[in-house]
Amino acid sequence: MIDVLESTKYVVDNSRFVKINRDKIKELAGGWSNSKLVIPKWDTKYHFFDDSEKTCEYLFVLDSINFCFWAKNEDDKWKIDYNGKKIGGYNALAVLLKKIFENRDFSSFDEFTYSEFQKLFYADKEIPLIKERFDILQENYKILKDKYNGRFSSLVEMCDYDALRILSELVDNFPSFKDEAEYRGRKIAFYKRAQILIGDLYCAFNGKKWGNLKNLDKITVFADYKIPQILRGYKILEYTESLANKIDNRELMHFGCEEEVGIRANTIWAGEFMKEELRKNGVNMRSLEIDWVLWNQSQDMGVDLKPYHFTETIFY
Repeated sequence: MIDVLESTKYVVDNSRFVKINRDKIKELAGGWSNSKLVIPKWDTKYHFFDDSEKTCEYLFVLDSINFCFWAKNEDDKWKIDYNGKKIGGYNALAVLLKKIFENRDFSSFDEFTYSEFQKLFYADKEIPLIKERFDILQENYKILKDKYNGRFSSLVEMCDYDALRILSELVDNFPSFKDEAEYRGRKIAFYKRAQILIGDLYCAFNGKKWGNLKNLDKITVFADYKIPQILRGYKILEYTESLANKIDNRELMHFGCEEEVGIRANTIWAGEFMKEELRKNGVNMRSLEIDWVLWNQSQDMGVDLKPYHFTETIFY
């Protein structure tokens, strides 16, 4: 497993297309420090929770296929009906899986054929990258059964509830969690979905049972497309004119290209600098908690934000 902070720091130090504005970080940190900031709790409106190993499995399934919900046009987005309205993206996936787990009459997701799996996730249209999601769950359940008695909770226990050991197990043994790119001949690590799975464990169980994890302070913010979008909105991430135009014109950006790696690496370090500034102001927050606050704020500010970068990938 590659060290996320060490490898991404090299990108930040050599970034040509993205820069971090430290003054804007100080400004935002000051605002947060002077407000009654609330760390988001596990939202059972959207998520399954029964305080048992079943919740561990729900999180494992959720974060195995928690990627790529975007569409270039709002009308093309995958959405489901929920409480009389349409919801899309991550929340739609979380709710759909919640309903499946609440009414479950099967032992594991690898029992489904591809056509059966398609029907599970079909709403007004097909969820993006449906075949990739199916293949990942098939592969992940096989690994889970071969190495961890078929239980994600067993993996957590075998790692002695240590976030870094869990991260290493996920990255080293489950190919779909090995979120790495190459930058100027170096391997760069992000591990977004593996890290978010660890964060979800902690949040869902409120730091108890399988969420009673050591080394949570070593987990970074989760480098996806929503966090850099709001960081750009706060003027913390600054893009060159060419990159800004590419994003604003909704041009596809290939996974692993210099611009995309630069966006994600600078996102991670903006989170670290934010944590540092908050501590100077007497506010102790983990990077993952900073991520949760930013993600929630991105939902509230959605219509006022410029587009996020479009990258078709299984990693975020």
